Amino acid sequence: MSRHRIANTAGLALATLLCWLYGLHLYRAANAPLYSPAPPPAPHARPEPQAAGLAPDLRIGDSSDRVLTFVHATDVHVSKYVAWGGLAHFQHFLRTAVPLIAPRLVLVTGDLTDGKDRQKLVSQQQPDEWRAYRRALDESGVLQRFNGTFYRDQRGNHDCFNVFAADARTNYYATHSASRDSSGYALRLDEPYGAYAFVASDGCPRHGFARPLNFFGYLDARDMRALEQRLDGARGANHTFWLNHYPASTMVYGRHRRAFAELARQVSVVLCGHLHQLAGGLGAQLQAYRERLGFWELELGDMKEHAVYRVYAVDHDLVSFVDVTLPLPAVPLPNPRLLDARADAPLPHPPVVLVTNPKDARYLLPAHEPLHRMRHSAFIRALVWTDQPVARVDITIDGLPHPHAAVFRGGERAIPPGSNDTVKTPLWVAPWDPARYDDGRVHHLHVSVVDAAGKRGAATVPFSFARQPLPLHNGARGGWIMRQDFAALFRVSGLGSYVLMVLLLLVAPRVHFAVLPNFEAWIAARLMLHHKDQAELRHLWASRARSPGGAVARAKLLLAMLAARARFLVWTQYTAQVYFASVPWLFWPAYLFAMGLSVLPLFTGRLIPSAPGSDGVGSVYTYGIYIAGEWAPLLDSYTYALASIISLAVLLLYLPVAVAPPKLFCAPRGRARRPWYRSVAVRVCVLVFVLVYLGVPVLTSVYTYGWLTVALGYGKAWLFVAALLALYAVDWRYPVPLSSEYSRVPSPASSASETSD
Repeated sequence: MSRHRIANTAGLALATLLCWLYGLHLYRAANAPLYSPAPPPAPHARPEPQAAGLAPDLRIGDSSDRVLTFVHATDVHVSKYVAWGGLAHFQHFLRTAVPLIAPRLVLVTGDLTDGKDRQKLVSQQQPDEWRAYRRALDESGVLQRFNGTFYRDQRGNHDCFNVFAADARTNYYATHSASRDSSGYALRLDEPYGAYAFVASDGCPRHGFARPLNFFGYLDARDMRALEQRLDGARGANHTFWLNHYPASTMVYGRHRRAFAELARQVSVVLCGHLHQLAGGLGAQLQAYRERLGFWELELGDMKEHAVYRVYAVDHDLVSFVDVTLPLPAVPLPNPRLLDARADAPLPHPPVVLVTNPKDARYLLPAHEPLHRMRHSAFIRALVWTDQPVARVDITIDGLPHPHAAVFRGGERAIPPGSNDTVKTPLWVAPWDPARYDDGRVHHLHVSVVDAAGKRGAATVPFSFARQPLPLHNGARGGWIMRQDFAALFRVSGLGSYVLMVLLLLVAPRVHFAVLPNFEAWIAARLMLHHKDQAELRHLWASRARSPGGAVARAKLLLAMLAARARFLVWTQYTAQVYFASVPWLFWPAYLFAMGLSVLPLFTGRLIPSAPGSDGVGSVYTYGIYIAGEWAPLLDSYTYALASIISLAVLLLYLPVAVAPPKLFCAPRGRARRPWYRSVAVRVCVLVFVLVYLGVPVLTSVYTYGWLTVALGYGKAWLFVAALLALYAVDWRYPVPLSSEYSRVPSPASSASETSD
């Protein structure tokens, strides 16, 4: 081995090590905001006082005085450009649904406005949208009800698009929303029958980037400290409801004194939005039970397009809910008036039926609910909201009519007493004997309602007296997404794929090439082995027709063929990688780009165009975003890095095969011709991949963050240009010019004859 190769190999190892050490430093720096530098010791856990509603001898009867109701809506997306849904749906929600349900509380979890331009590419806060949202609240009167404790909203990612800071003039949430506090809020309702806490956290980045760098959220150490304080104030509540725009799977949680898992054990239900039911049915049921932590996470479909809201009832501390779609003529409803949309009159609404006892066995909360009360209850209980008098209520259990008729025991309660603001509790009850159904099996209760106008509503719930919830079986409809930890998934997949790419496709082949005493002889030996493997494959394929008809014999032959094919593909690819390492003008640029992904920004641009001066200029690294002298540990940066890593890995698999002589992979037959993997179709497919996977993101970045992303786009624009140049040289200037030292590749026959001489 020559000294030149030894020096190159040593320099390669040292450069790789130094780059990765600096990359580790950047990773630690990017995640530093998530953790307090010296958090004070957590106080010793103290026993929580028993909530008023958890008295062990309380029996569920026919009274309506221990029921709390509230409504959840999310993702309104008031837009000045989208001529359907949005504000039109929200107006009907305020005009029809809220008066019909008349709950104690209305909660909206973010994305109040759309915040995009006409082409839906550039994001910016639109003051007209915020004025329309505020006008809808003022005209409905929800802000004045219950002394201002009736309606609560919070920010979503669209509400912080292109908002540099909480005190920025473009932060219209601070002036036009109901809650106005960008950090979240805490609301505690002290009812005669117990206390109920609602804690909202704001997962938006501290600096609101323009889209598309604003899909994931995080709570840094300061946010976690505020969340801890709010949850500490909720101690002793019968139930604590945590509201966040982003589902937990799309969040990164920091730590102040206690970790997310410890804080979450105090929570009964997490209310969130953001995912809009996804597409193709993937988000039809975005719900997950966190058994280890003891809470339910219940994402809600959007108001913007699906016109969905959710009604919750806490009946004797058993939490139930029902999803309701606004009874619109069409969903989404055309909105030609855009920001001037009005709901002139309430819509006729079908009955809304919510069974509260027995509770739906799929959504039990054994860590927070007094489930034993169902076993000792005396009545079936259902809330029935109608805009016309109820004509009939029918109850069946397991398909059989219930022997007792349902009777109305509901009423209205003024808050505060003597005021005109009332809460409706339209409770219907029917006597029952729960012991008849306490047999370990799952039973089904069906309640159907018809009002005086003939409109129908119904609810069916499975129930049992077990302590654990029934499985939802919603993995393919959103459950799998809700149960994931995308922070860990992206970090492991991104960093893992990067390390494997560098080691297997660059470093190991280069070291192998450097230690070879005779590169040409090694290539000749690999040629003979590859051709031998090909001969074995042809033999196995030919023996397929002569093999006996037994299934076992065919299975063995198939496994042998698969093993031989896999061995051939792996070793030929590795031979190509070593050959690629011998081509300096291709290998070293690829290596530099690979190292740059770990230490240099993927791109730099004006990430917050509305920020004054250079404050909005930031750099997107693999590990996070650096802007205004601080790091934002957003998972969005990992998605950009993964795109660059995958693109570079594909190129590092394709270019070695393309640059190596064809006889490395197949024995020449008849007249010379290019193998299938060098055909025009394959070359065009690779070019299209580069254009789509690298070119389109570059154009998007230029459109949203400016031309600076090209000048300083090492991991995007530069990689795109380099990929085009490499493909042009390798694919369209065939044969490829190689260095003079390694251009001659002997055939197996010539190598054997030279050895015999």
